[in-house]
Amino acid sequence: MLVNDFNWKSKPLSNIRGFKSEFEGLLKVVNYEADADTHKTEGFNSEVSSAIAYNTSLPLTKINQNNNLINFLTPKLSFRYAPGHMRNIKDDDTKLTYSNLFSLNKNSQIDVIEKGTSIALGLEFSGNILDEKNIPGDENYSFAVGQIYNIDKNSDIPIRSSLNDQTSDIVGKGFVKLKNNLPLNNEFSIDQNLSDINYNELGANLDFNPIKFDFNYLQEDKHIGNQEYFKTKIDLAQNKNGLISFETKRDLLKNSSEFYNLSYEYINDCLRAGLVYRREFYNDSELEPENSLMFKVT
Repeated sequence: MLVNDFNWKSKPLSNIRGFKSEFEGLLKVVNYEADADTHKTEGFNSEVSSAIAYNTSLPLTKINQNNNLINFLTPKLSFRYAPGHMRNIKDDDTKLTYSNLFSLNKNSQIDVIEKGTSIALGLEFSGNILDEKNIPGDENYSFAVGQIYNIDKNSDIPIRSSLNDQTSDIVGKGFVKLKNNLPLNNEFSIDQNLSDINYNELGANLDFNPIKFDFNYLQEDKHIGNQEYFKTKIDLAQNKNGLISFETKRDLLKNSSEFYNLSYEYINDCLRAGLVYRREFYNDSELEPENSLMFKVT
């Protein structure tokens, strides 16, 4: 299979009302040799597919009396059109997130563009907290949420992505810095009926130099998946070159630990060497926990 992608973007367009717009396009040329035993056609085939989008946004800002930017609000809209047909990719692991909400092509298959006409709507908000001198620092909080509306249903798209339906899940992400050493992150997907949370991932990083704590909670439900776990990682820096790490993952649905990792790494300008001890657990009574020792050099 030989795939060529031609991507282009227009120069940004703006007007006196503050709207910013651009056109974006993708042309995909796929050449492949097919086997009749596993495909509907046989021999050499060539296919061409395309997509075009019009993206627009309206950046809104709030400035304090010292002319410092403290809040930033941006409504966004993208109108996308992709004609023609597409190969069935029901088994693809495509998942809709806010990060790919406005992407021209969202699936992970190199030879496929999802067909159809759709509108993506989003809203982004971020801001800075003023310090004691009334001056804003780095971004202290942000929130973004959006949804896709398709003109027609598309049965060739994976159910997991919710892009097969006319109205997708509501996806979003959030960030807040409680302290300089304690940022919190959240990524979520809510069913279109607003009654079910299909995906929820929470992350926290606590930095007490030289000790760092990473906490991660993930829940998948309904059409996205069926898992719920909690991961913890602790890093202890040893001078400039040494790093000791301990990591564990616990399955909350089965109420059992999946693995423990204990590692030591030596790091300098040109070398990264590590020794990792890993213990994996199983729920099957006939299987013993597996222990492994691994040495890595980069």
